[in-house]
Amino acid sequence: MSLPDTRSHALAAAAPWLATARARIASAIAERRLPHALLIRGQQGLGKAALADFIARFALCDRPGSGPCGACPSCVLHEAGTHPDLRRVGLVEEKKQIAVDDIRDMITALTLKSYRGGRKVAIIDPADALNPYGANALLKTLEEPSAGALLILTVARPERLPATVASRCQRIAVLRPDAERALAWLKALDAEIQWPGLLALAAGAPVAAVELARAGAIDLEKEMSEVPSLLAKPSTDLVALAEHCQKRLPAERLRWMENWVTDRIRRGLLTASPGHSPGNPGLPSAARTRHIQGLYAILDQLRVAQAALRGPANVTMLWEQVLGMLARELMTARADRTR
Repeated sequence: MSLPDTRSHALAAAAPWLATARARIASAIAERRLPHALLIRGQQGLGKAALADFIARFALCDRPGSGPCGACPSCVLHEAGTHPDLRRVGLVEEKKQIAVDDIRDMITALTLKSYRGGRKVAIIDPADALNPYGANALLKTLEEPSAGALLILTVARPERLPATVASRCQRIAVLRPDAERALAWLKALDAEIQWPGLLALAAGAPVAAVELARAGAIDLEKEMSEVPSLLAKPSTDLVALAEHCQKRLPAERLRWMENWVTDRIRRGLLTASPGHSPGNPGLPSAARTRHIQGLYAILDQLRVAQAALRGPANVTMLWEQVLGMLARELMTARADRTR
């Protein structure tokens, strides 16, 4: 399996859903109207980091055309990761926020003269990980940008970025492609991989699906599809199952559970509508209503658990609660069918 680096400019240069953004940047560079700051917004897993890398390479290229030339000294330095006029700031190790000192060092670098006599570029990815001190330090630079400097920010959660910062950037929205287009791109990368399940786990984001494949999540769909059957058995050890789910790819497992519960709710609602095929055959009307209400409660708990992954909460305990609620609901529904 040979899959692309999901943060590389090469991915952004080929991804069809990024064509509009590429054309916009090419026009701005050709007309010498590239802004001092760009804010790339979009769902996680759409290639925002790769697009930021593509724009940086394009802006620094000595012979730009419809894209970076790939052969000039600047492109060679960029490819080697040694371009002296490019700075990158992001999260390190297990940190949840970008250090303010890293932002200050980046600002200092942008005020210095370009080593190669052209632009200086800095990428902040993800900018929604800035703490208030870092955002305030950045704001001064956005208000009084250095000549020839370009700042590129990426955000998946724009509500976490101060409006004062966002308002001083020209925005580029990266939209999720439809499933057919995403799957066509993914199959072109590797036709042997079962992409539909991975794309669903990635909430429709094709770059996130690639990252899941590289992380070994190809068999996750099959593994998780067995969980509802396990939960319907009173002998299943919920604590052990919760610990197993939390150890590897917990966010993707929670998303799979959310997709499964959502589909179960949808089928239950269709059953209640005249003219539709039954989604829960044999379940009496009153019991079906209770079942759907129980599934909605599980859906709420799943979203609590997903949010908890970003904080210090005991997510294994939340997994136990979710699995326990679903086990009880499945057993109750089965009992209702046999009455």
